[in-house]
Amino acid sequence: MTLLPARATAAMIRAAVVGSAAVTLAVLLGRPVLILAGLPLLAWALVALAERTVRGREDGFEAPEVLPGRRSIEEGGSAAVTLRSAPAAITAITVPMVPQTRLAPRYGSLAAVEEVRLRVSTRRWGRLRVGPFHTVVTDGLGAFRAQQELAPVDIRAVPASTVLDAPVEVPTPIGISGVHLSRRRGDGTALSEVREFRTGDRLHRINWRVTNRTGRLHTNATFTEQDTEVLLVTDTIADIAPAPWAPDGAPSSLDMTVRATAAVARHYLTAGDRVAVFDIGHLIGPVRSGTGPRQLRVLTNTLARAVRDDGTPRRARQLRTVRPGTLVVVCSPLLSRDVIEQIGVLVSHGADVIVVDTLPPSVGDVSVLTGRPVRLDGSSSDRFWPEAWAIRRLLRRRTVRELREAGVPVTAWEGPASLAPVLLSLSRARTAPRMRRS
Repeated sequence: MTLLPARATAAMIRAAVVGSAAVTLAVLLGRPVLILAGLPLLAWALVALAERTVRGREDGFEAPEVLPGRRSIEEGGSAAVTLRSAPAAITAITVPMVPQTRLAPRYGSLAAVEEVRLRVSTRRWGRLRVGPFHTVVTDGLGAFRAQQELAPVDIRAVPASTVLDAPVEVPTPIGISGVHLSRRRGDGTALSEVREFRTGDRLHRINWRVTNRTGRLHTNATFTEQDTEVLLVTDTIADIAPAPWAPDGAPSSLDMTVRATAAVARHYLTAGDRVAVFDIGHLIGPVRSGTGPRQLRVLTNTLARAVRDDGTPRRARQLRTVRPGTLVVVCSPLLSRDVIEQIGVLVSHGADVIVVDTLPPSVGDVSVLTGRPVRLDGSSSDRFWPEAWAIRRLLRRRTVRELREAGVPVTAWEGPASLAPVLLSLSRARTAPRMRRS
């Protein structure tokens, strides 16, 4: 148990000095009226001293205790932090403001007795450090007080659990079990056709209705149901910040990458597929292939631990190989040559690649150049940044066009419905008729 050294408050010192002076002057000057003015103050000071002695607070107050609620919340959620001090009273608590968070009560300053609750809401994923807590503890009469700075509390905000408005079909299902319908016939639940019985067919698949009607033994043929391997490739070589004229809270490329990765992972893990993460940069750690709710927790926690780019140049990681038929979703602003080459390697290995464009829409926005005054005096060091990014976005269109001509769909991340058109086209292409080579 930690004890905080208590000091007399200004009110206690004032009451003791004024009360003692009034009683002393009343005795020396023989004026009993002064006793009536100083006796209440002196009595209040004596009662405060007696209460402190009775409660055993001569050495100080007990240190307040911080009781955090949930350590992990979703982006946009909230968590409660409770501060408790008994039997002393907490008269004031001040918490520093944290970017991208809201505190209730506002500004993190509040007053209460013995127990207070602070609610923290975050608008962005990542690690959130609430505190340190500056507390002032007093007794019931406000005669003695103690101050202490409590250690901060770390809360992890995982990316929001958005659900993609898209089908779960994949172009090339691989594996032995799952929810994706295969092109080949085998053990499954989806009916392919009713045909005559052959040697080796399972007896429980005999269609007795057709058998009784035709007089010949018939059986139900089904399609196999397979799972697939989903690889999420993240491009965190550089974190592209939104333009200065973007609205407050606009996402950066890392924000869009993390949210898109979390949404796609949740979409396919719910369907029973195996999902893995490979980071070309160094801001997000790799996640091994896995399935189920546990894999989703591991993946979201890894994304929440991503750090901002510190400007240190690092080499891009290279993905050695990938299994043919793997569905690969590449989240990238498409500004690095290494990433473009890596996409070509994935396509050459037989993977089904989808590119999610995570470049902030405010970067390279040509509309901001309309009516913009030209500065020739050199007063602003970044006067040509809007023009430079506009040219860079125009040059990037060539890369997007070449990817689409190579059969790699490219779609901008604009929320849960961004991938719906691409996945729908892939599922339709999977069932489309194909020309047979003679």
